[in-house]
Amino acid sequence: MPLSRNLGKLYSEMIFVNGFVHCDPHPGNVLVRKCPTTHKTHIILLDHGLYQTLTDSFRLDYCRLWQALIKADMKQVQKYSRKLGAGDLYPLFACMLTARSWESVNRGIDQLPVTAKENVEIRTNAANYLPQINVLLNNIPRQMLLLLKTNDLLRGVESALQTRASASSFLNMSRCCIRAVATYQRSKTDSLYRKAQISLSEALGLWQINLYELFLRLKGSQLGNWVIAFLSWMHHCP
Repeated sequence: MPLSRNLGKLYSEMIFVNGFVHCDPHPGNVLVRKCPTTHKTHIILLDHGLYQTLTDSFRLDYCRLWQALIKADMKQVQKYSRKLGAGDLYPLFACMLTARSWESVNRGIDQLPVTAKENVEIRTNAANYLPQINVLLNNIPRQMLLLLKTNDLLRGVESALQTRASASSFLNMSRCCIRAVATYQRSKTDSLYRKAQISLSEALGLWQINLYELFLRLKGSQLGNWVIAFLSWMHHCP
């Protein structure tokens, strides 16, 4: 499994599930080591001077905001951006959080990779909207400031490894969001029936993600190409 995928999975668990986050993941603080007995690759985080503990309310709103961003659900993006302090600047907040243009956010951030043109647009807009960015940074919670820093550092690692905004990172993030919300909901009810409902909904959501991941793997494989070609041939047969 690539380093960036392992690192992204580790940070998705920390942020969305555990709410206790190492906020300085630059390359100098990440050590990769292969275990001599199991031959598995381990990621070791160094320099433990900057951590952030996320409150449950903040963590769950952040989970739901990322779920909305991945689904391109603009009503929910607006709702949870406002709950996290963005106010009327929620489009700018969404762009800062994802490092994508507003057009990409509306289309779905998992649909297309970042292009050179989009990078130029983002840098230009960052300069043009500097006063609004300052207002936004003054309004959002300190927890969010450190997560923005963490996200930028993780994107730097992904860019260096040429895996930025890969489908696997969004899939791992989605899994962690589903698990985090379900765990919290179960903790807030004593009804066995309601807990069963929550667990069933969680299992269905995770199953859908696994199915989509399988589809992506088949689509990118030789077998998948054969299946697609065969179905296309069958469709055009008289």
